[in-house]
Amino acid sequence: MSVEVDQKFLLKSTLYNLLGTILRVAAPALTFVVARIFGKEEFGIFVSTQLLIFFLSRISILGLNCGLPWFLPQNKVNNRIFHLGFNESLRYIITLSLIIFAVMFMGTMFGLQKHFKSLSTLSSLEISIYALSIMPLAILHIFGGAAEGIRKPQYKIFITDCVTFTLAPLISIALHFAGVPYALPIGFLISNVLGCSIYIQFIKKIIPFSLESFKSKMPKELLAYSLPYWLADMAASALVRIDIWLVLLLLGPGQAGVYAIMVTISTALRAVAGSYNPIIVPVIAGMSKDRLGTDLKPVFSYCVNMIALIQLCVGFFIVLFPDKILMIAGKDFIIQPETLGILVFSNLLGGFFQFSSTVLAGIGKSLYILKMIVASLCVAFIVSYLLIPIFGLPGAALSMLAYILLQCVWNNVYIFKLNLRIYSKKIIPYLIWSVFLLAVYIFLPNFSFELWHKIIFYIGVLCGLLATKYFVK
Repeated sequence: MSVEVDQKFLLKSTLYNLLGTILRVAAPALTFVVARIFGKEEFGIFVSTQLLIFFLSRISILGLNCGLPWFLPQNKVNNRIFHLGFNESLRYIITLSLIIFAVMFMGTMFGLQKHFKSLSTLSSLEISIYALSIMPLAILHIFGGAAEGIRKPQYKIFITDCVTFTLAPLISIALHFAGVPYALPIGFLISNVLGCSIYIQFIKKIIPFSLESFKSKMPKELLAYSLPYWLADMAASALVRIDIWLVLLLLGPGQAGVYAIMVTISTALRAVAGSYNPIIVPVIAGMSKDRLGTDLKPVFSYCVNMIALIQLCVGFFIVLFPDKILMIAGKDFIIQPETLGILVFSNLLGGFFQFSSTVLAGIGKSLYILKMIVASLCVAFIVSYLLIPIFGLPGAALSMLAYILLQCVWNNVYIFKLNLRIYSKKIIPYLIWSVFLLAVYIFLPNFSFELWHKIIFYIGVLCGLLATKYFVK
């Protein structure tokens, strides 16, 4: 393949990403409605338990969801069956997820949840319903990884990131008003099962499902790449959740619910960068060493500039209207709003420089990524544990800023040592816009602007960002 083919794929995928980003806005908005309907205490417990189920589903997939986007493009390079590794991965994760569910179910029979603060208020039946979601979640991860590997990222964007997360709150709300008990975990389970059902209709048209493939051995290269990623992914799953867990432990479920809403809002920025991971990793994985020296910079810089543009549009909106956004969930959720600003800038910084980890993933440095994530997890835990009791929710947000800074510096120093150059001068205008956003965040509270003033200002910012995109190509 050539850089022209790669850039066409990136442009097409960017359009899918933009549409997916617009659709993903519905999920956080519905999450706010869920928080208002169920209350911050129940919502905080739901979020914490849901995150535990996400974490356990990650354990069951052995990092194969990250291995497939790298391995499937390699099948073509090495003249192997194009779908080698997919069915084998499904067999592994179905087996492991069943084992994890069985262990959780047995634990509830003995009442072990009473020993965990976040689970102590849940009944054995309720925890079992949550645990049933582990298998469909794991299958969704594998389907998503396969879609990325065969250059069909739109499947993951629309099914996993949009449909599944949008259906969950809608179903839960409908069940709640229908008087169905355990509406939150049941809605979560149904949405994941429906997501798998939709995926199968698309995947089976490209990748054949066969019992014979299920019996074949797992390719050693796929497993060797995936296992370090598995450990890194588990650490990363804990990393993005450890602040919420510690807020729950140290400040209680009410504060955890408030912080979860703020994280949900700021995640819109993280999702922008994350949505480009499955696009660029297969592209880099398909590059030879010679192409890495010539084609990597334009491909990577294009993605960074697009991420920066979208994140800045979202970031200015959050900074200008934080109270209006939090009011969607209710007055009880407007607590220490400065926390939201810290989360926004942490994710904006990550979009510029933490995104460099995709380069390392594309060239097969999964063991390095494991080391970086483990170190980041240690930093996040220490900072959270020290700062949350002192500063409250801003302390949790500062822990995210701390580990993102660590990753940005560590990744880029390592890439420089590998003699790879990934940034172009075209990133500078977006960095200037980021500094301007920081200035708005710092000085805006000193002025008493009316709502219509902020709206006009935001429209002007959007016009300026679009002009920057037009002139900086």
